Amino acid sequence: MKRQRGIVALELALILPVVLTLLTAVLYLGRLTYNYEVIRKASNDGVRYLSSVAAVNLRSAALATHESNLTQAIVQAELGALSSNAVVVVSCDNAPCMQNGAVPAEVSIIVIMQVPNLFPGYLPELLDQRLTITSKARYAGN
Repeated sequence: MKRQRGIVALELALILPVVLTLLTAVLYLGRLTYNYEVIRKASNDGVRYLSSVAAVNLRSAALATHESNLTQAIVQAELGALSSNAVVVVSCDNAPCMQNGAVPAEVSIIVIMQVPNLFPGYLPELLDQRLTITSKARYAGN
């Protein structure tokens, strides 16, 4: 029986680093996937709102600026669940919405966010990841 205890301790010592490494990788990838899904949903909701804004609002520079700021606020509010700051770029036909002065054919939102490594001393190969999500939609406003 005493020899069996030594073998179990040896097996644990050999397997534990592998199991901890796999657990760390699963936790990190799960967190990265969660961040990706939150950013994707926020971006889609923002572009859905912007694509349904009244055409009158996008023809006026002041109202287009207001709608662009409101869209950014919608996306930032949904990104509030995440701890990192994000850069949100709102555009109409690949230009800022306030510059067009016309009804756009396509609206888009780009969200860029850094996801920091949870285990900086443990797995240095899991560097900070930069997520860039782009959502586009045809303008369907009235």
